[in-house]
Amino acid sequence: MLIKKSAKNASLSQKNASLSKKNAPLLKKNASLSKKNAPLSKKITPLPPENSSDPRLPRYLQVRDDLLQRIALRSWAADEALPSEDKLAAEYEIAVGTMRKVLDALVTDGVVDRVRGRGTFVARAAERSSMLRFVRRQGKAKNQLPIAEIRSMTSAIPPAAVAEKLKLKPRDKALYLHRTRSLDDEIVLSEHIWLPLARFRKLQKYLKNNSPSSLYPVYESECDVLVSRAIDDLTAKPLNRANASVFKLKTKTVAICVERLMLDHAGEPVEWRTSFVPAERFQYSAEVR
Repeated sequence: MLIKKSAKNASLSQKNASLSKKNAPLLKKNASLSKKNAPLSKKITPLPPENSSDPRLPRYLQVRDDLLQRIALRSWAADEALPSEDKLAAEYEIAVGTMRKVLDALVTDGVVDRVRGRGTFVARAAERSSMLRFVRRQGKAKNQLPIAEIRSMTSAIPPAAVAEKLKLKPRDKALYLHRTRSLDDEIVLSEHIWLPLARFRKLQKYLKNNSPSSLYPVYESECDVLVSRAIDDLTAKPLNRANASVFKLKTKTVAICVERLMLDHAGEPVEWRTSFVPAERFQYSAEVR
């Protein structure tokens, strides 16, 4: 029995060796194809895993996401022109028409601005996102800027709802500001602002000696954070005692509450702001096309 079994095994081994020899050219061909395609996989440097675009997305959306990351990392400063469509298309190895589609998407998202005859520029959100557009009163003097006052400033672990908005970890601290803005000695806006402390440490030192009319340009100059877009939610609410006293109004006076989430060019939250405007001092207008 042992002799027969050994003979049978020897026959199987011989058969497998024959199959391996027969398949050798196929294996060699596959190895050659893998080697040939290797340079293609090296042409595009992948994004870091945490920021990478979904590979299932169309190619133009992957390029859009990569450009968003580069803008957020300040590869180009605000108001700086991006390379031409031709150069960007060559860099990403896509058609110029596809790159134009990418830039169209960024224009729609407010990330870049197109200037006819000049090019495509990294947009600033500050000019489009002023809270003063919600205020009816604009001051007696033409183009009068409001007087801003930082009433309180501290670093602390924010409320859970704020931490969630800013995508903070449970023990992460945030910078809190209570700020008012006045026109002709009348407070027209009261703001409660939360910022991730890790990104805005320098702002705390700056605001101890300065009180700028607009914070968004200071985010850029002092903290290298360029805001891209705002998501505003407006509701009518009665003022509590603390907020009413700021405006020298009675408690439960109706005010418009503007809750704002501000994002950078990569879509990361950089500010959560709750602002109050007394209803009698509020206005809002929008053009819808």
